[in-house]
Amino acid sequence: MICRENDEEFLLIRQHDHALLAAELLGAVGNRMFSAPVPLGPVQLAVAQHDCAWPIHDDQPTIRDGKPRHVFEMSIQTTMTIWQESVDRVAAQDPYAGLLVSLHVMGLAAIAAQHHQTPSRQEAFVSNRFFHRQIEIQENLRRTLGMRIDLPLRRGLAEPGRSPEEDLLRANFFLLQWMDQISLVLCFGRLVIGGAQPVYPRPGGEPREAHIEPVEDAVFRVEPWPFERDRLDLEIPARRIPAREYADDADLHAALASAKMEMTSAVLLRRAGV
Repeated sequence: MICRENDEEFLLIRQHDHALLAAELLGAVGNRMFSAPVPLGPVQLAVAQHDCAWPIHDDQPTIRDGKPRHVFEMSIQTTMTIWQESVDRVAAQDPYAGLLVSLHVMGLAAIAAQHHQTPSRQEAFVSNRFFHRQIEIQENLRRTLGMRIDLPLRRGLAEPGRSPEEDLLRANFFLLQWMDQISLVLCFGRLVIGGAQPVYPRPGGEPREAHIEPVEDAVFRVEPWPFERDRLDLEIPARRIPAREYADDADLHAALASAKMEMTSAVLLRRAGV
């Protein structure tokens, strides 16, 4: 769940709807600098479904300190259970898409581990088991796809230049990561991921540092610009509930049950002159 808060209301957006927005962004990728993703179908599936198991929580969301709990406040155990289910569901549909989603959640798990400097023994066990499970899944999916399994890998990826198919996988992975981050910023309505990240405009080419910056309320700029149009006008499904302290999860569920789904707007702009 994604939660925006002001003095009067909470605006709640489901994780899976955030992923569908990321897939909408992916569908607009392609210009003189950026090549469209290949293979298109599996990459689209990976981006659209990378959070497909989050309804496990978002259909019955929970509270923290009386407020709706957002995605960055979930326990390691809950998050990794949902990530694993997402990988399993996508891999059952397409092995290449499943490989991308497994790489994605393994990267997220590494970030989560960095933010938990002193995890409990149970959290450390869950995290280590999750990492080992992703490595096993990725090796099996690579076998299914006829990809090499004898190359040295770092977080599931080969070093650039080892082979065209590995360079393609690297480019698709970082494109998924970037579409995910842009969508998160649009849904939260603020910068939630700090710093730049690499993105590969073309497989096998040099990486670029990708940035997103706020312009005004619900309007952001992206650099470098990967889309075919100079402006993207987007709509995100959300529900509004009163900004108050909720007594328990059931109290939150009752408020959500009476809230109508609506569309909230967001805009991406290309930097002038670029």
